[in-house]
Amino acid sequence: MKNLTIVGAQWGDEGKGKIVDHLCAKFDVVLRFQGGHNAGHTIIIGKEKFILSILPSGLIRNKLCIIGSNAVIDPIHFLKEIDLLKKKKIKISKKNLKIANNASILLPFHSIIDQIREQKLSKKKIGTTGKGIGPCYEDKVARRGLKIYDLEDIDILKVRLKNLVNFHNIFLKNLSKKRISFDETFKLLKSIRKKILPFSVDVSEFINSKYFFKKKFLFEGAQGVMLDIDHGTFPFVTSSNTIPAIAAASIGIKPSKIGHILGVVKAYTTRVGEGPFPTEIKSNLGLELAKNGNEFGSVTGRPRRCGWFDAIQCKKAINIAGIDSLALTKIDVLDNFKEIKICHHYKLGKKIIKFMPNSSKILNKIKPKYLTLNGWCSNTTRIKNKKSLPKNAQNFINIIEKLLNIPIVFLSNGPDRNDIIKLKELN
Repeated sequence: MKNLTIVGAQWGDEGKGKIVDHLCAKFDVVLRFQGGHNAGHTIIIGKEKFILSILPSGLIRNKLCIIGSNAVIDPIHFLKEIDLLKKKKIKISKKNLKIANNASILLPFHSIIDQIREQKLSKKKIGTTGKGIGPCYEDKVARRGLKIYDLEDIDILKVRLKNLVNFHNIFLKNLSKKRISFDETFKLLKSIRKKILPFSVDVSEFINSKYFFKKKFLFEGAQGVMLDIDHGTFPFVTSSNTIPAIAAASIGIKPSKIGHILGVVKAYTTRVGEGPFPTEIKSNLGLELAKNGNEFGSVTGRPRRCGWFDAIQCKKAINIAGIDSLALTKIDVLDNFKEIKICHHYKLGKKIIKFMPNSSKILNKIKPKYLTLNGWCSNTTRIKNKKSLPKNAQNFINIIEKLLNIPIVFLSNGPDRNDIIKLKELN
């Protein structure tokens, strides 16, 4: 295996950052290909916790890291996150961090617009992080947004920003008393442009140079497949494509370069924000699962909704993303449960459904049907091989593999970066 792409195969928060951190030592370059600072990748090393939102997880291992053109970059947050890592003795410079010069710039007013919209939607809200990701992507698609390379020329920046501010002030006039100040925004961009531009590069030209011909790439996705703008539970999704296919387009390389695709799933299921969630546990049992798993958003702090493992949902993610193998995380969170459930099909009225419908309306009507397994009621943390796991835990893993018809190659059984069991070789 040469190259590897890692994506979440649920609704995000699967533990991708830890898996990237574990594997990236074998790769030369780590490439983040979509999303913004609404992502949250957590890596725990001893007593030290690293939470990354926009920066690739490979920086913790001092790898060359690249952010592709399909990402949206809040320059203020970008610089803040760099400073936070530097305080933790992580070396970051233009030598080990690059951003695509055609990536979109997320501005402070994007988050204002995002939050106002959610307030106005009230009970029909999407449940966004309020970070401005959606409005920034809208500006990109509407061809009015700013790119990193616009920071190179002050005169061009001034014209394009003025047009953008004028557009959004017309929009805000009908929704709020708030107005965007062109002068303040322009002043802000002028003050930080020289800090941002050293990281800027034509990523496609850079990565396709002879120097990288024999290098090994690890592509890092954000959020999860079920939040994909096209294939997720629309409209309760993120604003970008989260599937591996976008990785090649974002970096500007051959699609064949994305290599083996590793999906990351929890041993149960979580979701942040609104939207359908077939296996959600709404009783105290769900709260216990959330407490055991410390299920609070690393970016927003919001509590995550929790439910049992959904094999039907995972099958859909595997098909959409072209996933070749899985990493199963947080199995230790289930250590104290006497019974553990796995959803193996849905019911809509009297009809059995063995696939996940696209329609959110239909998804809200379906009922999950479960296999009920005996729990293992013993500590799995710090165990280093599959054979040493409790028999019922091994059975749980084997059943998921059988239901999904895909190998589980890694098992995460604790919060630390070294709490990972290698089950099989990556092909």
